[in-house]
Amino acid sequence: MRNRSQPSMAPDSYTFRITLSRRTIIMLVAIGCLSFGIAIGAIARGVVSAGPDDNRVAISTTPVTADSLSASFARVSALVEPSVAHIKVYETEFYTREGAGSGVIVNSTGFILTNAHVVSRAMRLKVKLADGTETDARVIGVDSPTDLAVIKIDFPRPLPVARMGDSDKLNVGDWVLAIGSPFGFEQTVTAGIISAKERVAGTGSTAFQQFLQTDAAINPGNSGGPLVNLAGEVIGINTQIATNTGVYSGIGFALPSSTAVDIYNQLVTNGKVRRGFLGAVPKEMTPQVARLNRIAEGEGVEVKELTSENSPAARAGLQSGDVITEVNGQKVKTVRELIRRVAALGVGSTANITYIRDGERRTASVKLEERKDEPDAPQGIRPPPSDPRQQRPVPDDQDSKSDRRKRKPVLGVSVKTLTPDLARPHGLEGARGAYVVSVEADSIAAINRLLADDLIVEINSKPVASLEDFQRLTRDLRSGDEVFIKVLRSDRGTLRRSFLVSFVMP
Repeated sequence: MRNRSQPSMAPDSYTFRITLSRRTIIMLVAIGCLSFGIAIGAIARGVVSAGPDDNRVAISTTPVTADSLSASFARVSALVEPSVAHIKVYETEFYTREGAGSGVIVNSTGFILTNAHVVSRAMRLKVKLADGTETDARVIGVDSPTDLAVIKIDFPRPLPVARMGDSDKLNVGDWVLAIGSPFGFEQTVTAGIISAKERVAGTGSTAFQQFLQTDAAINPGNSGGPLVNLAGEVIGINTQIATNTGVYSGIGFALPSSTAVDIYNQLVTNGKVRRGFLGAVPKEMTPQVARLNRIAEGEGVEVKELTSENSPAARAGLQSGDVITEVNGQKVKTVRELIRRVAALGVGSTANITYIRDGERRTASVKLEERKDEPDAPQGIRPPPSDPRQQRPVPDDQDSKSDRRKRKPVLGVSVKTLTPDLARPHGLEGARGAYVVSVEADSIAAINRLLADDLIVEINSKPVASLEDFQRLTRDLRSGDEVFIKVLRSDRGTLRRSFLVSFVMP
C-alpha cells in the first residue's frame, strides 16, 4: 500500500519524460536513415572502400535497347547489300592476273554501274552477286573523263536494284555508308559523314569530276561501289582516296549520283558520252587581265587561244584574250566550270556566250561541235621553258656584234621586223609584227613561255608592226608594270594561232 504522505510525481515532469523519449527515438531513426542513405550513395559512387573486393568491375545486366542510328545503319545495309556486286577483273583471256572492284546494280536486267579504272584493262570480267552467284559480264560503255563505266550481266531472273538518290540535296555532315569489297572482303560496310561537296581531288582529276568527300573508310576494292544515304539511296560512286600509303587515311571521294546517272543514261543509250565543244582553250583569269578589262577578279575565264582557225568559237568571232563571263546566262568563274557548262550542252546546240573584250561587254552565239578525247590540252600547247627554240642563237644579220654587246635585249627577247621574205617560209604572209628571233634563258620572256619564232602583234592593246614599235612600247617598262603581249605561234607546220601572254615586270 502506497504511503499517502509520500509526495507524488508531478504530471508536468511525467509528460516531459515521455516527450523526450519520443523525440529521442525519432532522432535516432532519422540519423539511421540518413546514415544508411549516405552509405548507399557512397557505394553507388564507388567511394566506400570496405575491403579488397570493392575494386572489382561487374558486367551490367541492364537490358540493351537498339540505338536509332545503329538501327538505321543495319536497315540500310540490309536494303542495299543485295544490289552490290563484287567484280573480278582478268587481264588475259585465261583468267590470270586478277584484279577486283565493286559495282552497284541499277537495273533489274543486269546493268551495273562501276568505275572505268576497274574495267578499262579487263580482257574478261566476272561478277559475284551478294548471294554468291558468279557470272560473266561484258562492258557496255566507258567514260574516262568521269571514270565511270557500265557493265552488263545476263541473269535468268530480275535482280535486286539500288535506288538512285539526289546528291544535290546532300548537306555536309550527313551520315553515309560505303559498301563494297575492300581488299576482296565482299559486302563490307563502313560509316562516315559527307565531309565536303564539289571537291576537286588533286591534279589527276578532270574538269568533269567534282567529288563528294567522305570519311567513311574507302580502300582498294571499294572502287565502283555505292555511297549510300540513310534513306538507302545511292548518292555517289566511290572512286578515289587521298593517301600517302595507298590505303585509307580518312579522306575518300565519290562521284555524285547526279553525274553518275547522266553518264549511265548516255552510255546505255549510245555506248559513249557526247559533250559540247566550244573550240577555245581556257585559262584562269589573272588579276592583270581583270584590270585590263575592268572587271572583278574571279568573274570570268580568259580565252588563252583558239583550238583552230575554224573552231566553233573562232567562227563566232571569239579571240584570244577575250574573257568569257556567262554561258546561256549562267555565270562562269573557273576553267572547270566553263568546260562543264559547255560540255553539258547538246552537240549541235547553240551556246549564247557573254564575254568581255577591251573592257566592252559583248555576246556571241556559238554552235557547238562534239568534244573529242582530251581536248582540254590545246593542239598547240605551249612547250616548256626548256624548249630549244628559246636557246636559238641570234643571227649576225639581226644587229651588229658591237650593238649586241652594248644592249641587253628588252624582256629577254631579240626581235626583228617581219618582212615578206621572212614571212613566207614561216606561214606569216600578210601578217605584221615583231618576229622573235631568240629568247634568253631564265629571262622574263622565257619564264612566261615566249618562244623563238613567235610573232608579237600587240603589246598592251597597242599594235606592233615593226622592231621600232616593239622597242617604243617596251623601253620604258618598269618593275611592277603589267604587260600584255598578243602573239601568233606556229602550231602544226605553218598554221598559226593567237594567244595572250600576261605578266608583271619583276
